[in-house]
Amino acid sequence: MTPGLEDAELRVVLIGCLWALVQGVFAAQTDADAVKWLQRMATAVKTLNYRGTFVYIHHKQIEAMRIIHKVDANGERERLVSLNGAAREIIRDQNRLTCILPDKKSVVVEKSRSRKIVPEALLQFLPALKQHYSFKVVGDGRIAGMHTKVIAVIPKDRYRYGHRLWLDKKTAMLLKSDVVDVKGTIIEQLMFTSLKIVDHIDDKALQPGVPKTGFKLYQQLQKPVIQQAPKHWKIGRLPPGYKLKMYAEHGLPTSKMPVDHYVYTDGLSSVSVYIEKPGKQKKMPLRGLSRMGAVNAFGKVVDGYQITVVGEVPAATVALIGKSVRMLSKPAKPGGEPND
Repeated sequence: MTPGLEDAELRVVLIGCLWALVQGVFAAQTDADAVKWLQRMATAVKTLNYRGTFVYIHHKQIEAMRIIHKVDANGERERLVSLNGAAREIIRDQNRLTCILPDKKSVVVEKSRSRKIVPEALLQFLPALKQHYSFKVVGDGRIAGMHTKVIAVIPKDRYRYGHRLWLDKKTAMLLKSDVVDVKGTIIEQLMFTSLKIVDHIDDKALQPGVPKTGFKLYQQLQKPVIQQAPKHWKIGRLPPGYKLKMYAEHGLPTSKMPVDHYVYTDGLSSVSVYIEKPGKQKKMPLRGLSRMGAVNAFGKVVDGYQITVVGEVPAATVALIGKSVRMLSKPAKPGGEPND
């Protein structure tokens, strides 16, 4: 061996080890910083008073919405108004969500749901999410004239989507979010084009802008009856981390028959499994995969029952779950009588 070469090689190895150590420390610090940013974002989205305009791009469509958000002693309230397409207004408070459809002269009232502007799990930031996602500060940006910090939520396998979030450096308010697939392709996007954070918003700004006289009211305030999941069906395979969150038997607009509805989640992503006995109405059963924007669905028929798995998750997820559903015993007919 050439004199001195061994020392040179040793020095290269030592430098490489030192670099790996520094990179490890940097990654750990970045993870901690990302979590802090997400925690700040959770506070900002729920506690700030703001008004602005954002665009929501999904299913090859672009929706423009105006939002007014207020927090006071009465809790959190917001009003959304569509600026393109079919006219509609959405009023949300702690208890109910009211959707006003002027074109159809209809008002739909239901239990308040989590906001679409940001995944609800990221507003709570469950520690268990770290088992299936990595969180990184990946750079800086500029949205709606404001300087931002960019946070990446990176899935650790192919069974969930990733997210990129642009947060205002001053307030940590969410200004833009992308949903990305395993290749990094954007499949859904929300972005503010203007946003103003204010100290006070008048209650009048949260009132509907159209009169509701002469409108037909549809109320869906009653929650589905939650009961023990039936033992005659088995969902054989779930991606790591997905657990049963809810089971209910209820109706669907597309079916007069009771429908078994399972909801599985990893804390951030959710999947619904519907099992229904088709009625007399003639409709083509869903077989195989179907996609609409970020939403994937998988369908198959088992012993005359339509199995549908749907969620804002990759196709691999709904396919894995859907293919594993099997019947253990014949379900009872409505009224408790066993099927033949």
